[in-house]
Amino acid sequence: MVFKDPAKRFFHPSITDRERAIFEAGIALGALYHQFIGIPIARRKEVLQAVKDAIEKTMMLQPFREKVEVSFNLDAIGGKTSNPYDYSLLKGEAMDVRVVVRYGSARVKARMLFVEDLNFNLMYIEDVEDLGAEQG
Repeated sequence: MVFKDPAKRFFHPSITDRERAIFEAGIALGALYHQFIGIPIARRKEVLQAVKDAIEKTMMLQPFREKVEVSFNLDAIGGKTSNPYDYSLLKGEAMDVRVVVRYGSARVKARMLFVEDLNFNLMYIEDVEDLGAEQG
């Protein structure tokens, strides 16, 4: 579904749908990282599912989001025992996130993934699609 953008008038007129979709994908990943890193988490199925659902559902509230998928690297998450003090805080290296943004005639697939050889939680564009004539 394509929406009219009431904020489009604030963006420079030369900004294309492709550029805006890439911008929105960056906003989505940056917001997700800074909103959720540091929350308590454990390797218990019900906790992981609740955190995954919360991230996906709240990130879908942002405009132009078509899909948000979160998965976790269990090796980077504590809470492996039944000890009530055994939990950790969510870290970037524990998350693998994919976001799909549609803006007008463009769709962007972006990802946040911890890349070991860079020792960095990298946010990057996986794909950009041109969907036809400019809209929005």
